Amino acid sequence: MENNIEKSNTNCDVLVGYAWCRSSYAAIRSLSRLGLRVATVDTTKFGMGQCSRYTTAHFVHANPQSEPEQFIADIANILSQCQAHFYMPGHDEGEVVAKYRDRLPNNVMIPLTDYETIVRANDKMCSAQLAMQLNIPTAPIIKWENISELKDAIDNTLTSVVIKLRRGCGAKGVYYSKGKEEIIAIVEKIIKQYNLSPKRYPIVQKRVTGEGWGVSCLYWQGERIASFTHRRIREKTITGGTSTLRESASNPEMESYAHKMLDYLKWHGLAMVEFKWDPKTEQAWFIEINPRLWGSIALPIACGVDFPAMTYFAATNRLEKARKMVKDYKDSIVARWYLGDLILSVSLLAKMQPLKAAKLLMPGKEDIFDDICNNDIRATVSEFVSYFIRFLKYRSTNPVDKGELG
Repeated sequence: MENNIEKSNTNCDVLVGYAWCRSSYAAIRSLSRLGLRVATVDTTKFGMGQCSRYTTAHFVHANPQSEPEQFIADIANILSQCQAHFYMPGHDEGEVVAKYRDRLPNNVMIPLTDYETIVRANDKMCSAQLAMQLNIPTAPIIKWENISELKDAIDNTLTSVVIKLRRGCGAKGVYYSKGKEEIIAIVEKIIKQYNLSPKRYPIVQKRVTGEGWGVSCLYWQGERIASFTHRRIREKTITGGTSTLRESASNPEMESYAHKMLDYLKWHGLAMVEFKWDPKTEQAWFIEINPRLWGSIALPIACGVDFPAMTYFAATNRLEKARKMVKDYKDSIVARWYLGDLILSVSLLAKMQPLKAAKLLMPGKEDIFDDICNNDIRATVSEFVSYFIRFLKYRSTNPVDKGELG
């Protein structure tokens, strides 16, 4: 496809993918502070990173899920055109990039682990099985291969389950159910909706409740370079998912579990391991691995754990410099995603809870914002507009892109 170029200067040092959202935007700002010329790439021309003052050029590529080979051809052409020496995929396109790495220029550094390991991490069943293999607490999973077996396996005393597609993110592809009949109905609907083969049937797992926590890491050739932990205070969807308010924290137990998994995988690049934590019983439960930039990455950067910058130095043969950047961080530093709170307030209004919705939009105790950027207002406005456009297109505040789930 023709790679339309926005902004005049096409030469750059680094290329950042999935430019429209706040996680990639945080990486763009971080890398630009190093004095690097940052170009962005996405399936559309409009978004937070595309319109940022820190972006020198923007390129458009094909959809990586529905047209993977065309996407790779586009990326190869863009890298040649902009002359970047470092490419950071921003989301699930990283799996496609890893699969076709040999089709991209050898001189471009791409901070990703191998394809098979990314596939394993992205697959919620495979990652849960790994956690159980390593004796990391994981909520019980019902074993079944067909609907008849599932009916027999569901215990009448099982009051609440979570049903998950093996691939998904940000609460997408996650369903909650109570009672045998409802569980079966949802599973049958999912299989039909996503045309799932028996090997991709959804996970049916006992639901565990508690606080959402994340342990984020940078690994390089199996060596852990940096680690950061946060606790979710509020989430965009009431049942869980992307956080709108979170704080820096520490939890040695969950950190040891996350490091154990990534050590075992001999991880390379960035990843976040998610858990549920019951503060009353002090019980942790493994949820999933996110092998990509994560939505809350602005918080560790603000706390001095600058993952994008450290990744760049590690990738450009300055590993010792990356190690020296690692700092202890303070607990209870709070970051807020204001647009996420706005989306949550709309959901509350729809449920006829106007006071809660209004209170949600008031100033709080946040130390930083993911998306309110006084010195880059175009990025903030573009984020709001791009989400609104997506809402009009999909009629959802949490839309699913083609090929994102399964």
